[in-house]
Formats: sequence, structure tokens, C-alpha cells
Amino acid sequence: MRGCKTIKFLQLDKVFKLPFFIPKKIMDVEKYSQKLNAFHSLSPGLKAYISTIAKGTAYKGGQTVFLTREDYNFYPLIQSGSLQLMAIDKDNDEKIVIRTYKAEEFLYHFPNVMPRSRFKLYVEFLEDSYLVAFSEKHYSNLMKLFPDAYLLNLSYTAWHLNIQLELLLGNNKIPDV
Repeated sequence: MRGCKTIKFLQLDKVFKLPFFIPKKIMDVEKYSQKLNAFHSLSPGLKAYISTIAKGTAYKGGQTVFLTREDYNFYPLIQSGSLQLMAIDKDNDEKIVIRTYKAEEFLYHFPNVMPRSRFKLYVEFLEDSYLVAFSEKHYSNLMKLFPDAYLLNLSYTAWHLNIQLELLLGNNKIPDV
């Protein structure tokens, strides 16, 4: 037999579908930076730093993830796929759909969101999806190293607050970036 076509216990055609792995060549860092630039103009240094710290993560359809437990959860962009942001009411185990997100949309970053709340937030992937984001450590460094990162964060947060207010007040028109 010529060459090795299979490895025992590993299907090579399934490698890219494993959670928490996405090769750099599939992740479009330039597009990610452009999408962030829509919130606030990125300096060349900030853009270069983001391109080195951004990481892509693959998720399978049907997979659920508590975003507060993820290492890479800052400025998460859905590169492909779709998901639903959900909440679980701890008092009665009721599941609540907050919003459905599609490819090319940003989620809010969820570091320790709603401490001591009776709700737990998580996402459920509706199909195989790829998210691009960066870690809390890098987020902290970003804020220390780049003054314009603070303005990016303010704009990003204000945009997401606007979305939540629109949903809360019953106007389902989501503003574009």
C-alpha cells in the first residue's frame, strides 16, 4: 500500500469540525479587523496587534457553550454559521431565547456577565460555526497598550446596548454596523 491514507481512530475529513480548532488559513483576520474598524477607526498598531491575537474557534451545530467559561470571548465575531443567545432561569430551569445571530455579526463579550444573577447565559449553535475572538489576557493588554482601544470598547458596548434596548422595547430592527 502506498502512503498512509488513514490514521487509526482519526478521520482526517473531520479534523476541521472538532471544537476549539481552526487553522489560521481559514480565519480571515483582515475581515475581522475591518468589522471592528466599523465601530471605531483602528490605528495601524492596534490593527496589527489584533491580527496577531485573534483566534478562530470551530463549533458543531447543536453544541452549547457558556461563553463566560470560554478563554477567547472578547469581541467575538461569527465568521460563519449561526447561533442563538439563550438564558436559563436558575429558579425554574426555563430556557429563554434572547436573540439569533448569523454570520458576520458580533456577539457581546461576556466576561462574568450578570454576577449573582438568577440567569445563566449560553449560546446554542444552530449549524457548524466559526467564531473569531481574543482572550481576556489580550483584551487587558490591548487596553493598556492602545489608547484607541478604549474608544473601540465604548463604541462596541454602546452598539450592543442599543441592540438590547431595541429588543427590550419591542422594536426588532437591529441597527447595522
